[in-house]
Amino acid sequence: MTPLEILRQRTRRLTDHDVVGDADYVLCWLMQALRAEDNPAIDAAIALGNRLGKPVVVLHALENRYPYASHRLHRFILEASQELETGVEERGLRFVRWVRREGESEVDLVARLAERAAAVVVDDVPTFVTREYADGLADRLDRAVLAVDACCAVPQRAFDGHLGSTKAFRAAHTPLRDEHLSTDLRRDPDLGPYDGDLALDSEAIRDLDAAGLDALIAGCGVDMSVPPPDGWHGGRRAALDRLAHAVEHVLDRYTWTRNNPALPDGSTRLSPWMHFGVLSPREVARAALDAEADGDLHPAARYKFLDELLTWREFYHHQCRHVAGWSRFEGLPTKAKATLRAHADDPRPTLYSLDELAHGETDDETWNAAQKAFTVDGWMNNNLRMYWVAQLLPWRPTPEDAFATACYLNDRFSLDGRDASTYGGIRSGFGEARPWNERPIYGTVAGKTSAALRKRDGVPAWLAAQAARDVPFRAAIADDPPPAFDRYR
Repeated sequence: MTPLEILRQRTRRLTDHDVVGDADYVLCWLMQALRAEDNPAIDAAIALGNRLGKPVVVLHALENRYPYASHRLHRFILEASQELETGVEERGLRFVRWVRREGESEVDLVARLAERAAAVVVDDVPTFVTREYADGLADRLDRAVLAVDACCAVPQRAFDGHLGSTKAFRAAHTPLRDEHLSTDLRRDPDLGPYDGDLALDSEAIRDLDAAGLDALIAGCGVDMSVPPPDGWHGGRRAALDRLAHAVEHVLDRYTWTRNNPALPDGSTRLSPWMHFGVLSPREVARAALDAEADGDLHPAARYKFLDELLTWREFYHHQCRHVAGWSRFEGLPTKAKATLRAHADDPRPTLYSLDELAHGETDDETWNAAQKAFTVDGWMNNNLRMYWVAQLLPWRPTPEDAFATACYLNDRFSLDGRDASTYGGIRSGFGEARPWNERPIYGTVAGKTSAALRKRDGVPAWLAAQAARDVPFRAAIADDPPPAFDRYR
C-alpha cells in the first residue's frame, strides 16, 4: 500500500458529515498521541489539509476534570506537551495549547474551534476518557470528524473483525508488520502555519522548568496529594534517551531478566511514554530491528520483546476495541464472573481499607513492595503486577469491589495506567486466563503465589527494602469503595 492508503486504513469516520469547504483550517486535536514525529494523526491531518488547500492547526488541550487528574499525571503530560509544541512548529504547523482551570470543558473548547474547521482529526484511542471525548465531540458537530489510529503499529482496521485469541491475532498480525513498520507515513504541509486569530490564548509553558510547571498545576484544581515520582520526565527527549538505553542495555537479555524486579535494567520501562503517545510503537519496534540488523542484538534476544510489544500490547488494544466493558467487571468473561459471584459470600479473613492498600500497609511484604512501586515510583514491573492483582480478591468485600480497587490503584498512581494493556493485566487476575482448580473466594480463577518470584536473584532482599520504604506523602482517599467504583462495575 502507499502511505496515503495506509493513512486511510488508519482512519475511521466518527460522523457521516462531509468536510466543510468554506473553512479556515483543518483542526488536529491530540489527546494522547503527544508526539510530533511518527504520528499518523498529524500526517493524516496534513494530507487532508493539502488536498483541501487548508493549513493545519494542532491543538493539545488538558482539562482538570478527567478521572484521577493529579499533580503526577498533569506534570508528565505537560512535559510531553512542551516538546510536542516545539516538534509541531518545526514541522511548519500552528500549535495551540489550552490548560483548563475553570470555565468551558475540553470538548466545549474543541467544538468552538471546530466551527471554523473544514474537519477535525483526533487520535483514536480505545480506553478511558479519550474515546468518550471523541464520541462526544462527534455528536455535536455538523462536519467530518476523523479518528486516526496512532497508538498501534498495525492499524486495528487492518483486521476484518474480532480476533479472540492471541494465537489468532498473532497469525493475522505478523504478516502485516513489515509493511506497516517500514512505510514512511510522513506528510509535509503545502502551506505555511495558519496565522489567523483563533480566539484562544495559547498557554505559554514551553520554557517553564519543573518548578514553573508545578506552580501552574497548583492553580488547576487537580489532586495535589499525588506528586510526580522521581526519575521520570514526560518529554520526548527523555523517552528517546530511555529507548536508546533499552536497546543497548536491556534488549539483549530481556528474555531472561524482565521478570526480575530487583534488576535495574531488567525491563525497558518504556510504557509510560507509550501510554501517552510520546513514543510510537513503530519507532520502538524499528529500534529493536535496527539493532539486530547492525549485529548488536541476536534475533532470539529481541523476539520476546517484540512479541510483548507487537502481539500482546496490540492484542489488548484490539480486545479493548471489540470487547464491551474492557475496563469493567461486567466486561469479564461470563465464566469468570459466574465463578467469582458464586464465591462472593465466602468468608474473607482480612479486609483492608482503600487507604491501607493505596499506601502499601498490608501484612504481605511482597504486595506492599509492589504497591509502593505504584504509589512512590509511578511504575511497577509487569511480573510483580501479576502477583499484585491476584491478591486483591480476598482483601475486598466483593469481587466487583476488588476489580474496581485494582483499576483505581492502577489508574490513580501508575503513569501507564488507564491503558488497554494495563487493563488486560488486571483482567488476567480476574479470570481472563484459563480456569484453575476451584477454591474459596477465587472459584476457578487462578491465583498467584510469590514463591517463584522470590527465587530470583536478589528479589527477597529487594522486596524487603521496597516494602520497608516510607511513602513520603499521604494520598487523599475520599471514598471507600473507590470514587469511580461505578465506572469499573
